[in-house]
Amino acid sequence: MKEALKVLAIFIMILGFFATGVIAKKGNPRKGKYLFRTKCRVCHKPGVTGKDAGKVLEPLSKTQSQWKRFFEKNKHKKRPDIWEKFKPEELNDIYTYLYEHAYDSPQPAKCH
Repeated sequence: MKEALKVLAIFIMILGFFATGVIAKKGNPRKGKYLFRTKCRVCHKPGVTGKDAGKVLEPLSKTQSQWKRFFEKNKHKKRPDIWEKFKPEELNDIYTYLYEHAYDSPQPAKCH
């Protein structure tokens, strides 16, 4: 009986991790790269000025933990309305691309 309760507790804990997003389904980095370049770089590239200009960003701009924190907590705090334009799957794809090619990743981005 105690073993069954332990197994049940572990199962519930794993479900909790999935529900809270600690363990997330891996996005598609190829789609993420496309989305990042076509939607995010509009504001986050060198030479953009004005009220819509954002800090120049690329995968190498942050470490993996910084990208994770950005997507979990920051969520584009200067313009949170921007995130409403993306589907959750698209944000996951963008996150996967940025995370997998971050400054400290095994495959950091080489070109912009």
